[in-house]
Amino acid sequence: MSEFLSDHLKATRDVLKGHAHGGKTFSADEIVGLVEHLDELARLAIAMENDLSRYRWNDLARRERPVEPQAAPADNVIMFTCVRRERLGPGNTGGGGAA
Repeated sequence: MSEFLSDHLKATRDVLKGHAHGGKTFSADEIVGLVEHLDELARLAIAMENDLSRYRWNDLARRERPVEPQAAPADNVIMFTCVRRERLGPGNTGGGGAA
């Protein structure tokens, strides 16, 4: 089966839909299987939520602009400007090879 949550939900609906008018008594094993299946659906939903959250967080970070330099509060203070860093791609963390 695919890894799309909607496909899993539709398959679960179709299995249960067959018993809508005739009723169904579940055995303990069937309940265990249903609970395991629902756990898998929850795992897929959490993965989607995490991906969406990561996308929104990264999108917000991309839109942020550097802070404009301000006047130094005293003669012995140097104000540094913010510098945009290049975006790192997959597998490129920007660090060395040491663990």
